[in-house]
Amino acid sequence: MSLAPNQIAYALSRNLLRNRHTRIMMDYYAEKLPRLKMPASPEEWHKRTARIRRELLKKVYLTGLDPDVNDRPPDVRWKGVLKGSGYRIRKCHYEGYPGMRIPALLYEPENLRGKIPVVLNPNGHHRGGKAMDYKQARCVNLAKRGMLALNFEFIGMGELQGSLNHMHQAHVDLCGVAGVSAMYLAMKRGLDVLLAHEHADPDRVAMTGLSGGGWQTAVLTALDERIGVSVPVSGHSPIWHRATRRWQDHGDLEQTPVDLCTVADYDTLTAMFAPRPALLVHSVNDGIFRPEFMRPALYTPARRVYERLGAPDRIGFYANEDPGTHNYEKDIREQLYEFLKKSWDLDICTEDLPCDDEIRSEWELNVGLPPDNPTFLSIAAELAGRLPVKRSTTGTKQQDRRRLASVLRLPSAYAVAARSVRKARTVAGVQISHHLLEMESWNVPVTEFRPQGSNGVLLILPESGRAGAARAVERALDANKRVFVADLLAFGEQVIADGAYHYLFMECISAAGDRPLGICTAQLLALRRWIESYTGRKRLNITAQGLSTSLIAICAAALRPGGIDALSANLPDTLRRLIDWSVDYTQEPVPFCFGLLEQFDIEDLVLLSHPVDIMIEGRGPMR
Repeated sequence: MSLAPNQIAYALSRNLLRNRHTRIMMDYYAEKLPRLKMPASPEEWHKRTARIRRELLKKVYLTGLDPDVNDRPPDVRWKGVLKGSGYRIRKCHYEGYPGMRIPALLYEPENLRGKIPVVLNPNGHHRGGKAMDYKQARCVNLAKRGMLALNFEFIGMGELQGSLNHMHQAHVDLCGVAGVSAMYLAMKRGLDVLLAHEHADPDRVAMTGLSGGGWQTAVLTALDERIGVSVPVSGHSPIWHRATRRWQDHGDLEQTPVDLCTVADYDTLTAMFAPRPALLVHSVNDGIFRPEFMRPALYTPARRVYERLGAPDRIGFYANEDPGTHNYEKDIREQLYEFLKKSWDLDICTEDLPCDDEIRSEWELNVGLPPDNPTFLSIAAELAGRLPVKRSTTGTKQQDRRRLASVLRLPSAYAVAARSVRKARTVAGVQISHHLLEMESWNVPVTEFRPQGSNGVLLILPESGRAGAARAVERALDANKRVFVADLLAFGEQVIADGAYHYLFMECISAAGDRPLGICTAQLLALRRWIESYTGRKRLNITAQGLSTSLIAICAAALRPGGIDALSANLPDTLRRLIDWSVDYTQEPVPFCFGLLEQFDIEDLVLLSHPVDIMIEGRGPMR
């Protein structure tokens, strides 16, 4: 007599955490994600912000690139001119990330004389990119008010839709180069192009944009003091706020880049606008970044810094009600004109000038790009192609293990406190027990099946939750194995809100300075130690059922091969396949550990895991 499949499935489906994981994650974020610290004095603030700017470039926005890339002069190619009413549009493309051309439109007033104000205009997640009607209207209006307006393309939109999936930045991260660097260099070089204009006034420089353009405005204003006036619209919020208060405000990878919060969060970045004039704009019926949340999370703390610097009136907050949606329409444009007039003492009209008959089609505004213009995936493929095939040797195992632990940001060994969640019961000769392993900040749920006279221990790591391991448990029990099935971080019960925001929470872990792959690996190492102590068995086998759990398992085996007889995994021949197959970060966030492929590939991990018998489904011998 043996356990029926439905009995196995029932045991595996029991909820052991009782939804406590959400609270656990909120506590983790509360501890790991920093808040703005008020300066003791203006002098202390200036020193702190100078350090933050240096560290953000080095540790976040330009990681893995040549240090001098930020200081290179812009490489611009002018491509044609369109005549407007009182202005002209000059087409160009310039180099952002090395080799990547960024298309842009420079709106110039006619009859230029002397130095005039300039406005950098990024945009966000609108497929029309630089041709969006609301953005054209803004740039036309600025030019008619005697300003230079550069309208550049957001990577993934308009002519740059080859990089439509912003999550492909993770593939660049995997190779040890910051994927967000492409975003940063596109906007920074845009500012360089604008200020290289002979009529650009370096003392009157503004930046403004909606959504992703608001995010770009916030980031570049914080990092680049050449921007004198900043008007970000509905584009950013503190990561601590998104992670713990307002999950709907989570964004793509560029908004939550790796290690950002080891340096500063967006409340600090917003305060770094000070003492320059800034207007934060949010809309009352927006689905994201609503004013009732952003006023206390962004504006109020930033204003306190402005007050400390003696400039409380230089920062403003505007809640748009008409139309009140995610927009940069007439009402917000008029707020921009009014704010520029006030900031620069301009003699300009602040009413939005009608220009419907001057809005052009995407095709009219296309600049034209080289057919081989890089995308996130092609950048990742090119970086991966430069890497050596194998980086580990039998003579360097200890150094390699230390290097692997560093790449994983492996936490110190977790102490384990185990407790039974439900009373053990015996069904058809198999004792079924449920355990909750408290590993400092984390709780790992485990279900155990112990047949009488078992002849070995098997640990199963499912990806779809413990209930997804029923068939594997059935086969193991038929072989009279003692079986443990566990949900590691990011799987099964260790997923927040039924997975609705799962990959976004994984982004936040990396932004906090940890790595989901590293935390999972540390949990697995602690789980192995507990199983050894609990069972008295010195050896066990591991079955990992999916790509992510397989990578976790082989990392754990590479770090601590002792005690594992065999590992059955589901892995590709190389981590380069994550790029070749365009594996989606939103579905598999854990493997995208910053710099992992730069330092190790599957073959290296297999070598380090010796003498563990590695079996990869559908593959030949591993050694």
